[in-house]
Amino acid sequence: MAKSNCLYAFGLGDMLFAGYKTGANSPSVFNFAFSKVLIDDINNLISSDALHLTASDLEINQDYNLTEVEAFFFEIHTPDIISENLELIRNIRKKNQTACIFIFVTHTKPYASINHYIAGADYCIKLPSDPSEKKNLLSRTLYDSHWKSPVQLYLDRTRLLLCCPARKLEISFTEMTIIDALINAPEHVLSQDSIAKTLDPNIIFYDPRALEKTISRLRTKIKKTYNLEIIFSVRSYGYRLRRGTIAG
Repeated sequence: MAKSNCLYAFGLGDMLFAGYKTGANSPSVFNFAFSKVLIDDINNLISSDALHLTASDLEINQDYNLTEVEAFFFEIHTPDIISENLELIRNIRKKNQTACIFIFVTHTKPYASINHYIAGADYCIKLPSDPSEKKNLLSRTLYDSHWKSPVQLYLDRTRLLLCCPARKLEISFTEMTIIDALINAPEHVLSQDSIAKTLDPNIIFYDPRALEKTISRLRTKIKKTYNLEIIFSVRSYGYRLRRGTIAG
């Protein structure tokens, strides 16, 4: 069996910043999962890309080259680790703006994804307990991600186009402004209030339903043209953009 490139790191904190350097030609994945079942499920999905290491393989006094890591998997198995987990994600994003960061929640208590998205996560999924449903959700999430399904679109602000080499989508000035704001937002996440202010800096009151309809129409146009979801809702907050998909 060919070796794969996955790092099993069970400790958080200093463990993230020590011990593993990727090669220039080897795709790498860091897996911060706690439960063996989830580790195995993730491993089965990425086995063709990953080199498996245990925590004992790490050399604590060396630094990671985080810029070469392509994906990070985090398991939130208890609410107690969320604060530390958020800090790790912020540290990752300081060095790597392209990696795909997955958050998988396996505890049964309520969970709000807002802070993880603001910190820089790309997918925050609460996993079901049913093994079959969980595997299907993991598979869909992984293969719909920008890591496994990269797409490059270009925003033409002058001609009001969202385009790829094969086709062009005409968009309105308002739609262009929304996409541009999401591109330039920290971690590509914006609240509804921030989007409204971007569209009209002098606005005091706005209709959230009207904004939701505008973004919904834009999402539908993009889906119809490119068969791609690039704008996602962040519950009770606003919207985020699919990382690494739109340039310009």
